Amino acid sequence: MVISEIIKNLNPNFNKLIFSAALLSIIAVSCKKDDNDKDTDTNSAKYDAVAQAIFNDMSDVSDQAATKGDLSGFKLDGSDGILTSCAVITIDTLSTPKVCTIDFGSGCTGNDGKTRAGKINVSFTGPYKQAGTVITITPVNYSVNGNVVSGSKTITNNGANSAGFLSYSVVVDGQIILAGNGGVITWQANRTREFIEGVNTSIFADDVYRISGSSTGTKISGSTWTTNITTSLVRKISCRQFVSGILTITPSNKPARTVDYGNGNCDNTATVTINGNTFTIGLL
Repeated sequence: MVISEIIKNLNPNFNKLIFSAALLSIIAVSCKKDDNDKDTDTNSAKYDAVAQAIFNDMSDVSDQAATKGDLSGFKLDGSDGILTSCAVITIDTLSTPKVCTIDFGSGCTGNDGKTRAGKINVSFTGPYKQAGTVITITPVNYSVNGNVVSGSKTITNNGANSAGFLSYSVVVDGQIILAGNGGVITWQANRTREFIEGVNTSIFADDVYRISGSSTGTKISGSTWTTNITTSLVRKISCRQFVSGILTITPSNKPARTVDYGNGNCDNTATVTINGNTFTIGLL
């Protein structure tokens, strides 16, 4: 006699017990599925996008200033220079490494509509496009649109890679105090960027980069997330945002979700897919 028959003989309610257990199992699975379907939390994707945008913006300005010593030729979206003359640039060419200071004073609104305040110090061991050059960007009492930025960003020119593109290692260890009591973000990134277009010109607006790597973030509330770029992000300097690419972002205690920056068009949105449901988020 099989075990189930023995139990059945001992307990006349055996069939009811089996049915009840099966029903509870179905309910548990259904509840779990409903919980997953209700996951609409795109906050980690938004916070990560804010950090990326702010630290990319800081290096956009710094790259130009360290290379040319002025910002007058930096075109963005066909506009005039990204910054007006209220940004004061000083370059110490006698120091080793050389140091460039960009001083925005108590507030300097650029032609891109962003208001920057404080200073950015940029130390560079050589020209931006020279293999071996190390550029370190350090904000000092710096803010952009009221978001206070601290920490550092280091860019190392590794020379040409196997595909023939200049390759840079990019390491960020930073913090952002969000405007309007929005809290605090800490953000660390370790990425590689390839200079795939515009390397042979002096025009910044035609530069295009392809970016891979990972990052981690923490919101002051304690929520954390990790990201991994699964399809290289493409950044055109003529656009404030990534124009394409996909990354996977995994918040603490929640399933992974994907962030898709599109198919090459310059816009201020990205899509976040969670458990098969897609949401659109705005970008800084």
